[in-house]
Amino acid sequence: MKLRRIIGFILGAALIYFSVGAYFSDEPASKTDIGRIMVFVAGAFGLLMVISNLFATKTPQVNQAVVTQASDPIKVPCPVCQQPIDKTFHHCPHCGINLHPLCPSCSRNVSPEFKVCPYCATKLKDE
Repeated sequence: MKLRRIIGFILGAALIYFSVGAYFSDEPASKTDIGRIMVFVAGAFGLLMVISNLFATKTPQVNQAVVTQASDPIKVPCPVCQQPIDKTFHHCPHCGINLHPLCPSCSRNVSPEFKVCPYCATKLKDE
């Protein structure tokens, strides 16, 4: 970012230098009304570039710890062994339980703790 500000400052200073040189030169194109307007616009733009790059504030740096925390997976306790696991897991890596079982009758997702399917009343576990 610092290099971009330096290049902007140099380009702005060059525009000012060339517009002042064109204004005071004996070039016939710079003595017309349109020529003087163009020289003035180029000089004003160069001055704007110099000032904006001189007084530019620092851009805030992104804290890598915050970015890492935002991309960390959401942890939830396993319903059987209570170990923390990623919310997107299909099986617990600690106890091996299927976290998204399907009812054998209606094939809908049911919770691993359910003993009976809430949709079709099929028995899921032996007691």
